[in-house]
Amino acid sequence: MNPDVANAIPKLVEAGALPPEGAPRLLRVARGELVSVHGELRALLYLRVLLVTGGVGLLVKENLDRIGPLAIAVALGLAAAAALVWVARTAPAFSWREVPSPNLGFDYILLLGVLLAAADLAYVEVKFTPLGESWTWHLLIVAAFTALAAFRFDSRIVFSLALSTFAAWRGVSAARFGTDLWLRTEDAVRWNAIGCGALFVVLGFLLKRADRKAHFEPLAVTLGWLLILGGLGSGMWESASWAGWAIALLLVSAGLAAGAYRARRFPLFAFGVVAGYVALSRLALEGLRLETLGCFWFFLTPLLVIAGLILAQRRMKEPA
Repeated sequence: MNPDVANAIPKLVEAGALPPEGAPRLLRVARGELVSVHGELRALLYLRVLLVTGGVGLLVKENLDRIGPLAIAVALGLAAAAALVWVARTAPAFSWREVPSPNLGFDYILLLGVLLAAADLAYVEVKFTPLGESWTWHLLIVAAFTALAAFRFDSRIVFSLALSTFAAWRGVSAARFGTDLWLRTEDAVRWNAIGCGALFVVLGFLLKRADRKAHFEPLAVTLGWLLILGGLGSGMWESASWAGWAIALLLVSAGLAAGAYRARRFPLFAFGVVAGYVALSRLALEGLRLETLGCFWFFLTPLLVIAGLILAQRRMKEPA
């Protein structure tokens, strides 16, 4: 409830700055009588998609012997096709700009169709093994299909699924074969995570620079930096040469925090600060042999980090 706004609305109508037909609705909002449940409905729809896909998996598991693998594969394909056909018939014309969804459930029916198609492909691969030893490539196929659907139907939630599936393809391939795309190394998974992260950051930059689905840029950049920081952090904890990884994480985090602060992007700034703090803690407590000061370090420094983040967020909200 905002009394100042409620009192100002009649005055705006009298002054002619606000059309009379719009005043009653605005008054209800200002008085707290009209509350939006858009976010709650979106969360409920997302939960229903997860429940449906989980139910499909359970149905397949419980009735595999009775129904048969071919019938299950066909049924999953038909269900995915039905959802995607509805989406294709409902979707607005394609545009490189942001396109509003035609209705609240559009993105979630698209997500359901994509997930069912991916589940069908995975089921076919498990039961009929068309790709044989190269089965990990089906993740790349899913990533490409999902990315095309995300761009065609302008769905950020499906675009995030495409990026995560691509990263999963590289991670599974590296874990299974112990190689990255170019050379053999025991840190293949870690380097693939860092490489995917860098690729996503570049992709986000290109989308924004070319003004082609530029609203996808925050998703690509955020996921990319999470992969980069996570890959460097895993080396700091799992590798024998942990100090080198910690220094690399500290330098990268400092660069990210500085760039994000100048760009006034607080989430990325927070990622950089927290990751840098973790790297600095690792170096301070183990590299410099300050075990006896550990309790003081972890008592005081988190408070300083939190205070710094709060102050930085306030500064970023100020007019440039």
